[in-house]
Amino acid sequence: MTIVPSFTKKIIELGGEVRYLQHQARFLTALELEKKLQHQRQNLQALYDQAEQKKIDLIPYASALAEIEANLKIAREGASWAPRLEKTALFVDGANLAAMAYDHLNTKLDFAKLLTYFGRDSYILRAFYYAATYPGDDEAKSNIGFLAWLGRNGYLVVTKPLKEYADGKHKGNLDIEIAIDMLELADKVDRVVLFSGDGDFAPLLRKVGSKGVVTEVVAYWGDGRGPTASQLIETADKFTELQEILPFVAKS
Repeated sequence: MTIVPSFTKKIIELGGEVRYLQHQARFLTALELEKKLQHQRQNLQALYDQAEQKKIDLIPYASALAEIEANLKIAREGASWAPRLEKTALFVDGANLAAMAYDHLNTKLDFAKLLTYFGRDSYILRAFYYAATYPGDDEAKSNIGFLAWLGRNGYLVVTKPLKEYADGKHKGNLDIEIAIDMLELADKVDRVVLFSGDGDFAPLLRKVGSKGVVTEVVAYWGDGRGPTASQLIETADKFTELQEILPFVAKS
C-alpha cells in the first residue's frame, strides 16, 4: 500500500473541517448548514475523483474516509450537542521539545497522545511539527521514519536541511517557518500553542496575541532549572509546564 503525502494532507484537512462542522451544526440555520454540507460533500467527491484519476489506492484511507462520511451525516442531523469548540493550532519546535523532554526530563513523548491531550476540549485546526534534516540520504540521523509517521497521524511536517559549516558541525533553524505559519493562521484560530522554550519567539507571540488570539507555551521551566526563556513565559497568555503533563503525553 502506497501513501501519497499530498492526498493524505487533504484528507486530514477535510476530516478536521467536517468535525468542526459537526460541532457547529446546532448553531447554524438550516440554509447555512445545507450550504456548508454541500461544500464539504463536493470536497469529498473531489478526493474520490482525484484518487480515481491518479490511481491512488484508497485502502490506507478507508477508515478516515468512512469517518468523514459518518460525520457529514451527524452534522446533517444536527446531532451534536457540544458547545462551540475553540479552534487551536499547534506548533511543535521538534528539536527544542525533544531536548527538553529527553535531556532534562529523561523521557520521550508520544505524539499521538499529545495530539489527543490538546484536542480533548478544542478543535485542532492544524498541528505543525518542524524538524531539521541531515543533507543526503542519512535517513537514520534525520528520523525519516518518525517524520513519515507524524505525517500519517495528524501532523503537518515541515522540514529544512541542516547547514554544514567548515568545522563539520551541522546547524538548522526553522524559526522563520514557524513564524510564517503562525502569522498566516492567526486570523483563523482562537488559540495557538507553541511547544518550545526559545525566547526568540517572544516577539512572535506578542504580535499574534495583538490580533486577539490566545497564546500558550508548553515547555520545561522547572522553577528556573529548565532551558525555557523567562520572556517567553511572560509574553504568553498561558504557560503549561511540560513536566506536569508528562503523565498524559509521555511514552509508556
